[in-house]
Order: sequence, then C-alpha cells, then structure tokens
Amino acid sequence: MCGRIVQKSGPLDYVERIFTNLGKIFADPAGPRFNIPPGTRPLTLHRLTGADELDRQFWTYRPQGSKYKMNCARLDKVLAGGWPWKMLVAHGRILVPADGWYEWKALGTGTKAPKRPYYIHGDGPLFFAGLTGWRPGDEKDEAHGFAIVTNDALGGMIDVHDRRPVALPPELAIHWIDPDFPTQHALELLHSGLPEDAFSWHPVRREVGNSKYQLPDAIDPVDPI
Repeated sequence: MCGRIVQKSGPLDYVERIFTNLGKIFADPAGPRFNIPPGTRPLTLHRLTGADELDRQFWTYRPQGSKYKMNCARLDKVLAGGWPWKMLVAHGRILVPADGWYEWKALGTGTKAPKRPYYIHGDGPLFFAGLTGWRPGDEKDEAHGFAIVTNDALGGMIDVHDRRPVALPPELAIHWIDPDFPTQHALELLHSGLPEDAFSWHPVRREVGNSKYQLPDAIDPVDPI
C-alpha cells in the first residue's frame, strides 16, 4: 500500500454500516477527498471515548522518542505482538473508512522506470483496520497518530504491490472497534480481510502522484498506454 486513500462518500455512507447511533453524523467541511496522503487527517470511526465517534485523526504514527514514522502496520508484526503494536491492539483499534486506494505499477525495469497509478476499490465503502496511539484529550498529531494494518503475505493486485490494507467486512469491522471485544479475538479478525476478488482496479491519470490533485476525475479510468 503506497499510502494514498480516497474518501469520496459522505459520512452517513460510512457510519450507517457500522454505528446504530447516527446522531454523530456531522457536516464535514472538507467535503469529499480524492487523494489523501499520510500526514493529513482522514475520517476515522472508533469507540475510544466509550461512544460511537466519527472524527479526523492524524495518519502517521511516530511514538514518542522514536525516529520512525509509520503509515502502515504490517500484519505479521501486529500478530507477533511486536513494538509498538501490542499496546495499540489492546487499546487503540479504529477503522479508516474509504472508497478505495491508489497503487503504482512500474512500467519497466530498474529504479528509474516510470510508474502508472491504479485506483483499487470495492463495490461500496471499505473499512480498513487501523491502530492509533490517540486517547481522549490527546493532540491529534503524529505522536498520537494511526497506521493502517496491511497484509504483505497476500500479495498485491495487478502486480502493483506486495501488500494491501486489511479491509474488514462491516459485520466484522463492528467488532474490531468494540473496546469490550477480547484482544485475541480482535487479532483473529485480521485474517478475515476481504479477498482479492472483492476488488476492481483500473489505471488513472498520472496527476494523482501529486497529493494536491483533488479533482473527482482522479479516480476515473484512463488509457493504460
């Protein structure tokens, strides 16, 4: 996962599949976003406050005192209880709703070969498993940011990348963010991400390589040549 997601649906489209209390819906002043990079604040869903919450958290986690900035949390490291994920699995499970994500495929060999961006999506909203260091009262910054769980063992799609985000079906995503759901059972959910045949993909315009490109046509298919 190269670290760009799309959130083009309205908040209700995400929340109604996860929360029973729809009173948390808000009019998002940012509107739809077609090219969201790490270091920004995408919409997230969680129950870290003890109630259903729809908010914006910081995408990139750098634990205090660490020099490493983490946008993704590798599934094998999470399952092994590696630092810093063990604590976050117990107390920092969130969902990152999205309509899809981008990957880049090399058009030749060598490190300088040009790359073509692809947009990968499902039939509806996706719910990426995320882990955050944020707690109520904290600043929403990289010291309290989040990473998206990725499964490197599954292999990529269209030979684009060797990892993909763990996208949980809504009926499992609900349990992922339930603070009363046992940690071990939550870890087991990460084996149940949507399979490859749940996704479609197509090449998109090269302009999406610049995260400032936010026009709706960012996700439109283009000629792969």
